[in-house]
Amino acid sequence: MYESKGFRRRQEMLRVWLFGVSLLMLMSAVASAHDVVWPDWRGQEGTTFQHWTFDDATNPVELDNAYGTATATITPGEFGEGWLDELGFDEQEGIWDIGGTDGSIVLDIDNRPETDEFKEIWLQVTYYKFSGFSDVPTIEVVGADYVEGQTLVVEEDPYAPGNGWFLDQSIWRIEPNPMNEQIILTGALVGSRIDQIVVDTICIPEPATMGLFAIGGLLVLRKRR
Repeated sequence: MYESKGFRRRQEMLRVWLFGVSLLMLMSAVASAHDVVWPDWRGQEGTTFQHWTFDDATNPVELDNAYGTATATITPGEFGEGWLDELGFDEQEGIWDIGGTDGSIVLDIDNRPETDEFKEIWLQVTYYKFSGFSDVPTIEVVGADYVEGQTLVVEEDPYAPGNGWFLDQSIWRIEPNPMNEQIILTGALVGSRIDQIVVDTICIPEPATMGLFAIGGLLVLRKRR
């Protein structure tokens, strides 16, 4: 069957359009999950992954941790509203309003025994920010040093431009490596609302241990020969 150049061009444009729509849908799905800045080593040996979505008040967690469990102890402050189904302007479900500085979320994460030189932690915290107020929660990773971080806009409030859901992504380093981590989120003076928390950790072997791994690999190669 003969196809004109115009027909083929329309077909090609349709394919490009469908690809663009699919890409936008994928990006929207990823953004709605609020797990947008993950490390390339996720899922490898010596790593853990924890994702609190707070879809309901029972504190669910998505977990990939071969070394134990991860829990969150949530204490709303005096002016905190506690668990909320939603804020009303968006599709975010499950929010903890922890209130002011007397409100907190404490994460306890089990990890690999102390056989490594140091540990790196990637943390993503999604919170509601109202411009003009210091409502960003304070983050502390016990015993860790802050390395670097960034703030991303997740979803803008259509009724209050400049406000909405923001994501703080930060990287931390603990040395020497502990068997577990404790991460503390404390409410800001005017209150903080937390939607999701994602924690990735990786244990970095000691140089001596890495040397032993290399020697072991050479021995295996010699045996195979």
